Amino acid sequence: MLALVPLFFVMNNIQLLNTIHGLILVYIAYSLPFTVFFLTAFFRTLPTSVAEAALIDGASHTRTFFQVMLPMAKPGLISVGIFNFLGQWNQYMLPTVLNTEPEHKVLSQGLVQLAVSQGYKGDWSGLFAGLVMAMLPVLAAYTVFQRQVVAGLTAGALK
Repeated sequence: MLALVPLFFVMNNIQLLNTIHGLILVYIAYSLPFTVFFLTAFFRTLPTSVAEAALIDGASHTRTFFQVMLPMAKPGLISVGIFNFLGQWNQYMLPTVLNTEPEHKVLSQGLVQLAVSQGYKGDWSGLFAGLVMAMLPVLAAYTVFQRQVVAGLTAGALK
């Protein structure tokens, strides 16, 4: 949260304020440290003997990475993708600060705006319908990839 004011001015200076491209760029920048940390630990758990065998067979480092190591890291890639998706989907502060125009509001901002505008009267059916709409993509992503999440979390736990 301390980076929001400088981030606002940087995005304004490079003309990416109130644009979807600017928000995507900020989301990537916020997700990158966790992704590097998680995948570095995950790649260390992969067997190096397979990579060494590929290099001995004449594969380049690039080919070894993309055709040997990356397919073995699929559970970790899917896990980090889901964690990043959940973390960015639940963001409220970044889109609020970086998108000040009403036509660029995202679903979570609309839900908060609806809840705040209600005051002491409540349109509970509208609020809960919006909550279900906000929850469905996360639930669908978890349902589709639940096996990969469990495999990615427990990959380095066995001896």
